[in-house]
Formats: sequence, C-alpha cells, structure tokens
Amino acid sequence: MKLSTVVIFTLFSVGAIFAFGYYSFLLMLDLFNSEDIIAFNKGAMYMLGVGLSSGLLTYFMIYEIIKREISESFNKRATLLSLIFMASIFIFPQIVDYGIRQYINHIGYIFCTDKSYRWLHAQNLVFATNEETCVKYDSDEL
Repeated sequence: MKLSTVVIFTLFSVGAIFAFGYYSFLLMLDLFNSEDIIAFNKGAMYMLGVGLSSGLLTYFMIYEIIKREISESFNKRATLLSLIFMASIFIFPQIVDYGIRQYINHIGYIFCTDKSYRWLHAQNLVFATNEETCVKYDSDEL
C-alpha cells in the first residue's frame, strides 16, 4: 500500500512539473518567435508549486518507508520549504501573469477577451497583434 501511494504521488508530482514546463515552453516559443497569437495558460503556472509540494511530500514518504530518522534541523528546513512551496502555488502565477501582461502590452499586443476563457483557476489568456488577428483566431489552433 505504501509503495503504491509513493508511485501515485511521484507521478502526480512529475505530471504537475511537466505541465508547468510544457506550457511555459509554449509561451516562450510564442514570445521569442513573435507569433501573431500568444496564448498564456495561467492555470498551468499553479502546477509549479503543486509539483514541488507533492514532490517534497513524496520525498518524506520515501524517507518514512526506509525508516530513517529525521533530525530536528532537517524537519525545520523541510517545514520552511513546504511553506515556500505552498505559498508559490498562489503567489507565482500572479507574478508571472503580471509580468507577461506588462511585457505583452509593451510589445503592442492586444488582449482578446472573447477568445480567452476562465474556469476557476484554469485560465487561458489570448493576446494578438491586432483586432483582425484576434477575430480570426480559432482556439482549436493551439
């Protein structure tokens, strides 16, 4: 039972980090290639903190399974890391969103309100070089 829990949490952690990396990579490609449409998946930015937090939890599960003693100093550092990772779930996406919007406004793109969507924390923000490109954009393209 313990081993299956570790495997599930490991897969969850790796999947979250992969989702964060994948959507960050797509965003960087769009920005560096000066694409007509830039799609920013803000919801994927939450996955960095989720992946790091679940990775730390997985590490502690493995530590417990092999029955190693956890020192007080190690426990304090892990608690601090845990708080930082948990805070990053909520703070990091807001900082990235602010930075991306500032940069995109600076390079002259417009926000496509009708093409962007939001559901809870899952947000896909679409920016275009001009209104015509925004109108022609089909969300299935990305």
